[in-house]
Amino acid sequence: MAKKAKKWRIKVVLQCTESWQVNYVMKIKKDTFPKEVKKYCRLLRKHTMHKIREKMK
Repeated sequence: MAKKAKKWRIKVVLQCTESWQVNYVMKIKKDTFPKEVKKYCRLLRKHTMHKIREKMK
């Protein structure tokens, strides 16, 4: 039986919009992931909005 094709994922960096600190590196599916996500910021010690900053190689 043939293997199923993998969904393509890209590596991105999530950056806090309030402290501008890079907190997360993730692999995401670009078509299903929102542009902003509420995540925990270690510097501010609270949940803040994080934006996708750049794609990594």
